[in-house]
Amino acid sequence: MRCKCNTVIPQGRVDLGYKTCIGCSRTQRYACAPITNHKTGNTIQIVSQEVADALYKAGRRKGYGTCLR
Repeated sequence: MRCKCNTVIPQGRVDLGYKTCIGCSRTQRYACAPITNHKTGNTIQIVSQEVADALYKAGRRKGYGTCLR
């Protein structure tokens, strides 16, 4: 199957019911945010790309997540 941009759509994507390629898709990407509970047993939370970008930006700040000032 071909997309409107004439790109071949992978069969796995067609099997899932998609009719466009990834480049033409209008669906927003998802990302994950790590949640650290303790030394072990960490989990992730699925978030939108916008929230993930904000968390990544906040995590780059000096002292983020620590008691440093």
